[in-house]
Amino acid sequence: MALFQRNRKMLHGILLDHPEDGNERCASCDASCCQGFPSVELTAEEYATLQQLGAKRLEFTLNGHYYLMIELGCEFLVGNRCGIYHHRPAICRRFTCTE
Repeated sequence: MALFQRNRKMLHGILLDHPEDGNERCASCDASCCQGFPSVELTAEEYATLQQLGAKRLEFTLNGHYYLMIELGCEFLVGNRCGIYHHRPAICRRFTCTE
C-alpha cells in the first residue's frame, strides 16, 4: 500500500475577504492552488481579460457563469509561478494556503 502513498504536506485553503497582493505571499508556494482545483469562477470582465491574454480553457455556462478550467494545472503557470500575476482573477488574489 505504500506504493500509493505520497509524503505531501496537508494544506488548507482559505478564501480571504479582500484580495491580497504581494509576491511575499507566493514566494515559497509550490502552486498547489493553481493545480489542485478543477476550475475557478470569473467575472465577465475577468473572462474578457483572460480571453485577450490568450486563454484556451475558458468556459461559459448556460446559467451565466464564467470559468477558467485549471484541472491538472492552470494554463498560465510558468514553472510554479503565475504568468499573469498582475492580471490574475480576484479569486486567485483572495486565495491562500496554510498548513
